[in-house]
Amino acid sequence: MANRIGRIIFIGTPEFAIPSILSLINNKRPVLIITRPDRKKGRGQKLSCTPVKEIAMQYNIPVFQPENINSEHSLDRIKDANPDLIVTVAFGSFLKNRLLSIPRYGCISLHPSLLPKYRGPSPINWAIFNGEKETGNTIFFINRRMDAGDIIFQRSIEITNEDNFGTLSEKLSKQGAKDLLYAISLIEEDNYQPIPQQEEEATFSHLITEQVRAIKWENSAERIYNQIRGLAPKPCAFAKIRKEKIKIISAEIGNPDTYGTAGEIARIVKHKGIEVYCGVGSIIITKLQPTGKRVMSAIEFNNGAHLKIGEFFD
Repeated sequence: MANRIGRIIFIGTPEFAIPSILSLINNKRPVLIITRPDRKKGRGQKLSCTPVKEIAMQYNIPVFQPENINSEHSLDRIKDANPDLIVTVAFGSFLKNRLLSIPRYGCISLHPSLLPKYRGPSPINWAIFNGEKETGNTIFFINRRMDAGDIIFQRSIEITNEDNFGTLSEKLSKQGAKDLLYAISLIEEDNYQPIPQQEEEATFSHLITEQVRAIKWENSAERIYNQIRGLAPKPCAFAKIRKEKIKIISAEIGNPDTYGTAGEIARIVKHKGIEVYCGVGSIIITKLQPTGKRVMSAIEFNNGAHLKIGEFFD
């Protein structure tokens, strides 16, 4: 083995990182796990820790939760761990040069897109929004620029018409854990050729804001359908009916030859849902969640709301 990697620091936060940290624990137990500080959440504002911290505590691995990962205190703590390699998965902060220079074999990251496409914080959502048929995972060396480092390994994954953000995230997360171990083995064996990213092919995924989530009914049915899929099961696309905000959980594309005023209720489809005209075609809302209420079928919602043909979603 050309490069023995024995001491790994893992940096990550959300559920997406869980398969990766578990895979490392079972194969190359990290000496330190770095994650976000505990935060107050929910109506009761109870202090809540990250999913990655929960795993660290379960396996008795030391945890470090800095407010600023690039601070002097953070750098000292990382140096004390004497890492051969730093691995990041969905952490969400830039690692500056002084930190990047600490581990012997560098810092690598798992990013759920086929870089240089969909750099940035929301690659899974935007791949679905744009109707992509394929995405994947990239393991790359971190440098000073966002998701722009040399590529170690990539693997493609199909996006099916039934995939939404949740199902595709799960597929990428589970496969990414295997890809990460494979990339580490390539580094250990010195059996890889770093591939520079082609800047002219780079695209970016932006943060998911309220504006991104709001349905614009003048868009085509296909575009709205992809928006709903790309935000389900959370945070969800939304629209308003009778001034009430409704999260749209799932939908189907209706008749492509249907024409009407965008946002207008075309009909209630028996045993299926609420058909709404779009800029081109229509969609049938099948599952939704009214504000402050549980998720329910669109038919169940309509049994109480008694929507009328010709009413409008905003």
